[in-house]
Amino acid sequence: MVQTVGFIGLGIMGGRMAKNVLKAGVALRAYNRTAAKAEEVRRLGATVAASPREAAAGADAVITMVADPPALAAVLEGPDGALAGCRPGTLVIDMSTVDPDTSRTMAARAASLGLRYLEAPVTGGVGAAERGTLLIMAGGTREDFAAAKPLLETMGGKILHAGPMGSGSVMKLATNLVASSIYTAMAEGLVFATKAGLDPGLVAEVLAERSPLIASAAPRVLAGQFTAFFPLRLSHKDVHLALATARSLGVPLFGLGTVGQLQTAALAKGLGELDQIATIQVLEEIAGVQVRTPPTAIRSPD
Repeated sequence: MVQTVGFIGLGIMGGRMAKNVLKAGVALRAYNRTAAKAEEVRRLGATVAASPREAAAGADAVITMVADPPALAAVLEGPDGALAGCRPGTLVIDMSTVDPDTSRTMAARAASLGLRYLEAPVTGGVGAAERGTLLIMAGGTREDFAAAKPLLETMGGKILHAGPMGSGSVMKLATNLVASSIYTAMAEGLVFATKAGLDPGLVAEVLAERSPLIASAAPRVLAGQFTAFFPLRLSHKDVHLALATARSLGVPLFGLGTVGQLQTAALAKGLGELDQIATIQVLEEIAGVQVRTPPTAIRSPD
């Protein structure tokens, strides 16, 4: 197990993951662009760094958990980036959701500096991040995976080696495209049946039999609770990363294209900071019904 970790990115998921690394007894040097988000880990014993480079300095491993490819480049590259602060041989582990080309590019840059690099995106949501039971899908060499695994086990309950660099990113995008498609299908089913006069609670109970994701999400829809477990803007980002990667492979993703269009419409309505299940509000507006318990008709504007 490494002794010191630089942890960069303390958002909804990263902050919880960093706390589990601390609980395992690892010394943590943390950095977040919004400094206030680092206060909780500071209180738990972490040292808060002023830059990614400072967080990486002297660390045995560096973990990044940021929003998208541009954010990853911003914290890794440049004179204040983490790569500039790493000593030779440091293991850099990116746990963000990015595309495979980004992972391969960053791995090559790390290698040119004498560093090791592993991609290790996660799934399981906020609850699993809190409990340290995330499913982690790594891409990179077997040697780097083996070196990282004890550290990853502080955050995850199931740690998989998906294959060479880029494989972890593809696995994560495949996971997220299935999830976003299920949520869209759930929204369509709920709106369709509610508009036809069925009890939305009963519809949700039946649909929940088709997927544990629906079983978790449908009660929140019925209650009108759209607080973000996974913000729509990030799901939309992942959908477009998957679509772009699929185009590069010559693979059509017909259903995901429709999901992306619905998400775009929801973003245009200002729903980006709500949970990804908030896309149902677009369908509700079109159909003129709200899926709540009891259902409520949407009044047309006067």
